[in-house]
Amino acid sequence: MVGVITSWDIFAHPISTIRCFGWGVFFRAVAPWHDMPFLSLLQDAGYFGAAGSKVPTILERCIVLEQRAKRIYEILATHFILQRQFFAGLVLQEQYHADLLTVCRAASLRTGWKVNIFNPWHDYLPRLEKQMLDAEAAVYQIDTIEAALQLVIQIESSEINDVFYAALAATDGAFVKHLKPFREAMEDHMAYIADWLPELSPQLMFACRKLRAKFPRVRKG
Repeated sequence: MVGVITSWDIFAHPISTIRCFGWGVFFRAVAPWHDMPFLSLLQDAGYFGAAGSKVPTILERCIVLEQRAKRIYEILATHFILQRQFFAGLVLQEQYHADLLTVCRAASLRTGWKVNIFNPWHDYLPRLEKQMLDAEAAVYQIDTIEAALQLVIQIESSEINDVFYAALAATDGAFVKHLKPFREAMEDHMAYIADWLPELSPQLMFACRKLRAKFPRVRKG
C-alpha cells in the first residue's frame, strides 16, 4: 500500500487500527495486493461523510492552512529554479501534513475529540488564517531568494505548526497517538528546513537556531 500511512505502519499497530477503523479497513490496508493509499481506503469505507460534529469543521480549517502553505511553496518553486528542490520538498511535506490531518478527521469521528486540548488554540485560528492569506498574496511580489526564505521562516515560525500538534493531540484514540507518521511528521519537516536554510543563505544561521529552539524535538544540527 502506498500513501502517507503504509502497510508496515498498520502492521505495527493492528489493535489501534482495528479499534479506530474496524476489521474491514485493517484487512484491506495490509492486503499485499492492495496499492490504494490509506486515505482512499477511508474514503471508500465512507469515513468522510457529513457529520453533525463541529470537530470536522475545526480540522478542515487546519487542513486548509496546510494546503495554503503548500500553494505558497509551489509558487516559490516555480519562481526560483535553482532552489526548486528545496521548495518542492516543502510542497510534499505540507501535503503530507494535510493528509495526516484528514486521517485525524476520520479518526475523531470514531474515537472522539478532546475539546479541552485544542481549545487554547481555537482563538488563534482566525488570526492564523489571515496571516496565511496575507502570505499567499505577498508571495507574488517576492523577487529575491532571501525574501523567499524569510517568508518560509515567517510561516514556519507562526502558530501553524503548533496548531498541527494540537490537532493531533486532541484527536482521541491510540491510532493517531502511536503511529510513527503522526509522531515524526513535524520533526522531520522542521529538521529539513533547519538543515537547508544555512546552505541556501548562510546569513540565516541565527534564524535556524531560533527555529530549533522553538521546536526542541527537532534533532540538533
